[in-house]
Amino acid sequence: MLLNNMCNLNNTFINMILLLNNMHNQLDLQNLESNLESMKNSIINSFSNSYFCKDYKDLIENKKLVFVDDEETIPIQNWGIHSEKYANLKLNSINPIEAEKLVFGIDSSCIKIAEVEDGGLYAVKGSICISFKGKPTAHLKIGPLMFYLNEEVLHNLKFDHNIFKLILFNDDYAKKFLRVNIERYIQFWLSKLVSSSIILIDGSLKSSVFENRIYNISKIIENSVFNRNSIVGISKSSKIKILKYLSYPLNRSTLPSYVDINLIIKSLISKTYGEHILVKLSSNEYSNILRADVVSYDNNLNYTLGTLLYNELITFGYPSTLSLSHHVSVFSNTELASIKSFVKANYSIKEITHENARASVLGVAWR
Repeated sequence: MLLNNMCNLNNTFINMILLLNNMHNQLDLQNLESNLESMKNSIINSFSNSYFCKDYKDLIENKKLVFVDDEETIPIQNWGIHSEKYANLKLNSINPIEAEKLVFGIDSSCIKIAEVEDGGLYAVKGSICISFKGKPTAHLKIGPLMFYLNEEVLHNLKFDHNIFKLILFNDDYAKKFLRVNIERYIQFWLSKLVSSSIILIDGSLKSSVFENRIYNISKIIENSVFNRNSIVGISKSSKIKILKYLSYPLNRSTLPSYVDINLIIKSLISKTYGEHILVKLSSNEYSNILRADVVSYDNNLNYTLGTLLYNELITFGYPSTLSLSHHVSVFSNTELASIKSFVKANYSIKEITHENARASVLGVAWR
């Protein structure tokens, strides 16, 4: 399917080039410019009169909107219209509870180092940041670790055939696979080694098709409950549109608080864990509203959130351990250069130089 689409796309460009070439051969420059202008105006008029380019000024005027890239999720904030009907949604306040607990925030990043003739070479880095009594106290960096993914490696992992193909043929899925597994590995051992603590995870508490069955989220939760740890998965945005309306009561709140969204999440998403809430962790009016999945070892959601507020530094409504973990795990240009140098120095490889096709075709100014 992909090959056919690429062939069709190439054929379209070839036909356009042939058309312009024929016009150039048949007409002088002035006529060519005139015809091109007519063609441009014709295309603009055709699109302007089409259904999807109608003037929607009356429909969107004075309404809130946020410009997003196609792959981005929707920020969970108050959107005004359609939100007022949720004004009476039950709002639960969060009061800090002075119980001393360590808070661990976990994050990771993954980059591709090289394309190899039968696979890809990737580097992964994980991090753990720790807060106590409202102050960040320490951090731990794991990696960088290098992984080589090819058909043989993935066959040995015994994944479902469709998952196998996703990882092998798509760099984004390959990087997600590696990130999920290093994070699950860190979460698994942390949940076994610490007790009476709070473990923060970047993202929802949802089973992933990429996770290893030995270190999966259910085992992590099992370890945590046994060791009296609570786990909180935090998402900064969501693809579930109704959440932007449900955030309305939180936006008006002047205190840390949350609303229950259990019914919505469980009806839309399978294999999720914990209690699902929208939460505002700060009283600041500009505080971010987050989606959180919470597994409390004692099923006491208010206690878990209260002790989190006491032991964590909250900045713009977001836990500092997760923010710091993100920054610690991100690869710098120096690290990337060092990894490439390490590979060249320690492995017998044949490096192939390549030209940036986009820059070559469009020119330096279009990079």
